[in-house]
Amino acid sequence: MKKVMALLLTLSMVLGFASCAKKVEVPSKSDVKKAAAEEYDMDFKVDSEEISDDEKDAEWVLVSKDGTLEVTVTWNAKKPDEFEFDDKELETPTTTTEETDPTTTETEAPTTTTTEATTTESESSENGGSETNANPNPTGAKYVNFDEMNFYINGKKYTLGKTTLQELVDDGVPFAEGESENFGNNVKSHYQSGYIKIDCGTKNGNYFWIEVFNDTDSGKPMNECYVNQILFKILNDEGAKQTLVTFDFPFTLTMDELKANSGEPTEKPYHNETGSNVYDKLEWTKKGTKFMNRNRYEFSFKNGTFSEVDMTYIP
Repeated sequence: MKKVMALLLTLSMVLGFASCAKKVEVPSKSDVKKAAAEEYDMDFKVDSEEISDDEKDAEWVLVSKDGTLEVTVTWNAKKPDEFEFDDKELETPTTTTEETDPTTTETEAPTTTTTEATTTESESSENGGSETNANPNPTGAKYVNFDEMNFYINGKKYTLGKTTLQELVDDGVPFAEGESENFGNNVKSHYQSGYIKIDCGTKNGNYFWIEVFNDTDSGKPMNECYVNQILFKILNDEGAKQTLVTFDFPFTLTMDELKANSGEPTEKPYHNETGSNVYDKLEWTKKGTKFMNRNRYEFSFKNGTFSEVDMTYIP
């Protein structure tokens, strides 16, 4: 993880820094994308934007167009000519038994398949979705549990590495507009699918996406692959109230409660103070047995309040 400070000299005229009589304005999304592109020599798209009520602080989450890098950009009116970047590589599994370069997220042309509901309730339970184990507000569970990396949608339990995309389709999970058009695409061997967005029903309150992984030695339709990564973010108060998706921990979770439940993080904690905001990340990882990449739980907190979880399963 890298933290970089960048001077935005090219924005000085746009934001009115040259005149002290002008109000300092929050940079636009295009300004943020331009600054990130100059810093990383990559093109980005903006996934979320959060601006404080007094417009003195702002945060954007950007994802590179090739799907390999996520960058959190923060800005404060006290230093209006600076952006702060915090980047994170988006992992793509690679096999340890082949001497090949790391693969990138990619899908091929659609194969003949169907995404219509065909799975019975008992079959869904066996394959990773579980009605009987539904527990949207759990108590006593281990929040970091690499043996069973659970998430819940509408109270139904799903598990990374077991639940297929087709099961979510059969259960009526509300995917974002246009996502289902790609579910017949072929995912190459040892590739992830790329982002698949799920609609939490809140207006800019949440960011929720999954990825599926093909761990076989041949191509496979996306809907037949299992979910191996999930990223869920709470962007505002409305997002904290949504009930579509839940986990084996409450959204009121604090860092102390997390460590008391699951022990100290296995990775070095991240801490950053920007203006009036404090950002923390706690991460636990575990090596897979088949692939080089790691299983991961990463919890993010803003001003001591839970704001994001990133879970990845690698066999």
